[in-house]
Amino acid sequence: MTGGYAVVIAVLAVLPPSPGVAVGQLDKLAHLCEYALFAWCLRRAARASAFSRSSELLLALGFSITYGALLEGVQGLLGYRSAEWGDIMANAIGALLGTWLTRHATTA
Repeated sequence: MTGGYAVVIAVLAVLPPSPGVAVGQLDKLAHLCEYALFAWCLRRAARASAFSRSSELLLALGFSITYGALLEGVQGLLGYRSAEWGDIMANAIGALLGTWLTRHATTA
């Protein structure tokens, strides 16, 4: 599930923007939510794989923040997208939130 969600995030990151659709600051909320879910999935996957508590935290947080920053970098290379520091920050805050939300979750 987590790998599939990572693919969905990547596809959404490289798709051309829809003409006439202005999302404004809702864009930052969308980034926050998608990376909160991503970090949540990563931490649950790490917990199910029997990583130590500190390792699962570092894996989920580190990977989700790095992935978000890398995808913003890719967007900066595309002629029809742009990289934004605000998006990187929203991704990181979402990753922190998603990691924090799983602190008491049990494995499924």
